[in-house]
Amino acid sequence: MKDIKINNRGKILLMYLTWFFWKVRQAFTHITDKEPKRVCVLYLSGLGDIVCDTLYFETLREKWPKAKLSACFPAAFCDVQKEFFAFDHYIPHHSSWLTLKRLWSLKADLIILPGWLMRNSLLAIFSNAKAIIGYVNDLSFSNRYLNSFTLELAGIQAKRCVQDMRSCHLAQRPMAISVALGLRTYDIENLEIPRMKEYLNHAVFHAGARFEGRRYSEESFARVAEYLIDQGWVHTVYLIGGTEDRPINLRIKSHSNLRTIVDKSGISLRQSFELIRTAKVFVGNDSGPMHLAALSGVPTLGLMGPNFPHISGPLGKQSRYLFHEFECSGCNQRDCDYNYRCIKAITTQEVLETLDEMIKD
Repeated sequence: MKDIKINNRGKILLMYLTWFFWKVRQAFTHITDKEPKRVCVLYLSGLGDIVCDTLYFETLREKWPKAKLSACFPAAFCDVQKEFFAFDHYIPHHSSWLTLKRLWSLKADLIILPGWLMRNSLLAIFSNAKAIIGYVNDLSFSNRYLNSFTLELAGIQAKRCVQDMRSCHLAQRPMAISVALGLRTYDIENLEIPRMKEYLNHAVFHAGARFEGRRYSEESFARVAEYLIDQGWVHTVYLIGGTEDRPINLRIKSHSNLRTIVDKSGISLRQSFELIRTAKVFVGNDSGPMHLAALSGVPTLGLMGPNFPHISGPLGKQSRYLFHEFECSGCNQRDCDYNYRCIKAITTQEVLETLDEMIKD
């Protein structure tokens, strides 16, 4: 993977300041060996990243059954996340200052950072938590989509180690933390994920994605929707997404005359989740809704673009993915010299054949 150096001096300066504040925090945090009574998972990341850590959250409960487990997640995700694992307490993130005040009120014995983001690190560093563990620093100064991060600690003792985020799935990112804390480790290769709810006679498609290179052909989405309806597999195909995805969904609908292909862009995340977990099948790009579907036990087909399936593919034996690897696969996803050939290499026929296998199973 090509390593592109950052030219943004402000970001480099902030990284150095974060490193400095972290070293000060480490120096002035006393080591404790007491079992924590108040544990907070601080993870201001994407919805898919968060729900994929469900197995990890469960091991925290096993390790400290009497502790108060808190979670600090983006406010928009808290309501849906608790359907997978319910923390005792939530700090919905709206602004850094408000979140920091609420972290101080929590008086956590331990803050855990399962993934690296600078704002996660700064909030933990400036909190009054007695101990911190997680991926705190990034001094690689690269534009890589994923890096290797070092497990850092303050206030507790454990062996520092490196976690290569390019060689593990989203669900495995906290593995180094699990080993350091003596938590149960888990295998994601053969997950049996039961359905949350019985399915209804509809499919859900998510055609949006943060990066253009993750977006599968709109015309092909229309052809796949028509096939599922014509074959009698489902009665309706719902196209979900945020308001920013409405143009995509409307273009999909423009490729078909079927009224049972229905645009649902702009509905709430909770409403989308209800459609997803009662779907007979889900088809979508590499994004949060794909992970919601897979972890709800819904037969999920992930259409993977530049990102490797071993990093962000859908979980569970009921899930499948389609992916074509090129020498540039695993890129930073922000631009492309090859006109997004990886996602475009997935053919409509491949999708139809895979769905046939999934539904007949």
